[in-house]
Amino acid sequence: MMIPDVLHRTFVAYGLFMGYAVHRETLAKGREAEAKWREQTTASFYEEAKELALAEAAQAVFRKGS
Repeated sequence: MMIPDVLHRTFVAYGLFMGYAVHRETLAKGREAEAKWREQTTASFYEEAKELALAEAAQAVFRKGS
């Protein structure tokens, strides 16, 4: 095997390894970001639903009192 061929195979193997390593890290960060986003979205959804329910209850009490 010639030196250029060995170097080429080495760089290709290194490139594949690094590509896989970076891909795994990117996927992990993406999963963390998605989980955080879902948590925030769910929390804000429940807060909004709670506020709406309280507002509707207050309006119902106000209407009964009139």
